[in-house]
Amino acid sequence: MGAGVPLDWRETVQLAVERFPAIAGARSAIDQQTSLEAAARAGYLPRVQAEITSGQQGEFGTGQVATVGVSQMLYDFGKTRSAVARERAAGERERAELLIAIDSVIEQTGQALIEIHRHEGLLDRFADQTEALGRVEEITRLRAEAGAATRSDPLQARARIEAVEAKQSTARAQIDQWRIRLQTYIGADAMRPVSAGPGALLEQGSTTIDVDVDALPAIHVARAQRAEAEALLRLARAQRYPTISLEANANHRLGAAGERYEGIYGRRTYNNALIAVRSDLYQGGATGARARASASALELADEQLRTERLQALDALRTHQARIEGLAERIEVLERRVTSIVETRELYWDQYLALGTRNVLDLLNAEQEIGQSTEDLHNARHDLWLAQLDYLLASGAARAAFGLQSAAERDWTGASGATF
Repeated sequence: MGAGVPLDWRETVQLAVERFPAIAGARSAIDQQTSLEAAARAGYLPRVQAEITSGQQGEFGTGQVATVGVSQMLYDFGKTRSAVARERAAGERERAELLIAIDSVIEQTGQALIEIHRHEGLLDRFADQTEALGRVEEITRLRAEAGAATRSDPLQARARIEAVEAKQSTARAQIDQWRIRLQTYIGADAMRPVSAGPGALLEQGSTTIDVDVDALPAIHVARAQRAEAEALLRLARAQRYPTISLEANANHRLGAAGERYEGIYGRRTYNNALIAVRSDLYQGGATGARARASASALELADEQLRTERLQALDALRTHQARIEGLAERIEVLERRVTSIVETRELYWDQYLALGTRNVLDLLNAEQEIGQSTEDLHNARHDLWLAQLDYLLASGAARAAFGLQSAAERDWTGASGATF
């Protein structure tokens, strides 16, 4: 992006997703869960251990024993399988959280662009209104100097101009605030002008999208949390049963005990192979408590999943209703602006030629035009916000801004960097 070049809406959002640290953090969380799943899956593989023990070796006296052992789990009643399932579900949750983080950056950046564009447009409309009121002030001043109008007429016009100037100050302050917000996401480029508008970028948010609610990131998170809770419940129940493993050890005696052992058996090394069945007979009720806690967590996850579905459907219906209402409001406001502009022309003719209108009628007409154009301008930007919200609620925002693959490691960002 070059300095002074207007910000392109799509590229700006892509740059924000590329830069914002929460996105990189979410990717790191996915990597962490991938490693944790690999660690849990290692429970299926053999374990090789080495140790040295020192102390009384029975009838052989005091000494040390060096041991190298191999252990292979044969059957653990689903403990390892449940641990792997839990970590896999946690990984799915982190991947959905990454999509939510991307959607959040799209929302914040898109909202900032819309609001900057809104208030920059309002400044233009306030300038037009100030110019129109200035014409009223000028002609009333000339007429007052000629004795054809009272001295209060230009003062009334000046008061209306100052009211518009106050609105201009408010709009400039809003632009500064939203640029600061945008700077959080894209850095110094936030000071550049915003392009004409989103164009067709948000238009699909005003049409009916075939939404698969179960594919939304929030639903994925809830479903993954349920899978985690279910895996933990299976793991807690499996803890009640033993683990069966095949073990083989090679032992070498050292010290005085080793010398005596060698004197009796002619060697210091001995081996053994065995099938071990291990189980905790009593843990103070911890196993049962964990099972009950996991069962409650599963019930909670079920309710959370249902809640997320209801909220997703409610958000879609609400945003669609907002879009339809704003579209109707824009049509009404467009007709209103056309009517009041025609009224203003009639009022000027009646004021200058016939004298049947006074300066208050002119000022009211200009103020009405200013308010109507301001309302129309705000309604159009409110529609953009509603369309953006609908895209986010339907899960289509990432596709609209070219971020379908932003969650992938090989995604190329707006600056050309690969993640």
